[in-house]
Amino acid sequence: MSEVATMATENRGPELAAVIIFLMVFSLVTVGLRCYTMGFVLKRFFAEDWLSVVTLAIYMFYSISALISIRWGLGKHVADVPIDHHPIALFWKYIGQCVYVLVSVLVKFIVGLLLLRICSRQKWQRVTIWTLLGVVTVFNMFYIFIVILQCMPIQFYWYRYSPNPPVTGKCNHSKLATIPTYVSLLLNVLSDWILALLPISVVWNSNMDRNTKISVVAVLAIGSIASLATVARIPYAKQLLSNPDYLYNFTDLAIWSTVEIGLALSASSLATLKPLFRKLNILVSTRNGSRLGVGTSGQGTNSRATKDGESAWHSRKRSMPFMPRKFTEIKDEENEMGIIPRPAEKSALDTSARDSISVPLASHPPTRSQRPDFKDFNFS
Repeated sequence: MSEVATMATENRGPELAAVIIFLMVFSLVTVGLRCYTMGFVLKRFFAEDWLSVVTLAIYMFYSISALISIRWGLGKHVADVPIDHHPIALFWKYIGQCVYVLVSVLVKFIVGLLLLRICSRQKWQRVTIWTLLGVVTVFNMFYIFIVILQCMPIQFYWYRYSPNPPVTGKCNHSKLATIPTYVSLLLNVLSDWILALLPISVVWNSNMDRNTKISVVAVLAIGSIASLATVARIPYAKQLLSNPDYLYNFTDLAIWSTVEIGLALSASSLATLKPLFRKLNILVSTRNGSRLGVGTSGQGTNSRATKDGESAWHSRKRSMPFMPRKFTEIKDEENEMGIIPRPAEKSALDTSARDSISVPLASHPPTRSQRPDFKDFNFS
């Protein structure tokens, strides 16, 4: 009886499946909210927004492949899986490995394209981002070929442990399997941190108060939070090597790989949701620093000014929905994305008061220097 219980606890398939399903649902929600925010709240859809939808579809395929592999034995000890199930589990494991590389590259482009629009007038930042994306693309083109061609012929990968394999072949040396993987992990960490720190140089010299600058940097850096999962994945890279218990020992690497790309995709979408939070009155800050929750509002004139500002904002002429538009200043993108608070429109009371003050009183006629026909009037 105790042996059966031990076998059940050593099956890590359900653990891996729980991680996959949670991140798959979380990614669906976050990317869905991103699409709603961009398409219906802000009325425009940029290249990185389309790319996030494509990446989500590919990530869903990755998740389904991993779940199929678990269905056929991934996460279990080899001795507990029927021998005819091994090739099926290894085939879908192989598919997941290839798709993982593609998703990890696409997520870098999602974050990078957002920063490129924000840094549209900062040349060295744009050069840095394009150089980084170019290096990531070139290396991962090499790396994905290493993953795809890790055995020759390719189908030998999932038949190599069969007693009577239908094909014969050979697989890459252990160094060719591990060294590119370690380089890929280090490059992913480096690129994540560069993309996270780059906004600091963009906004720190801008005309914002210190608290606003910190919030801007935090929002733009959310998309790079997955680097923590990449660091956690490094010790398990050796699980790519062939070993006797190849279905069970791969579980840790599979978990952290799923967390890395799933969290990266979700975080890159969370960084775009502040306009939606403002529309729903969630965690909205007023100009005097007070925080508004759901169902709360300001008092008196401030409340009316905020509402007037919101209506003016939404009624302002914009580009057509789902059509790209280029920003030329960081302030434009910050205002669109809701990174910094927009100035509230003046209320009708404030406007009337200002107009009444500007009108000279009959008992105090303007002096000669105030008359527009004064010869020495200075327009500067």
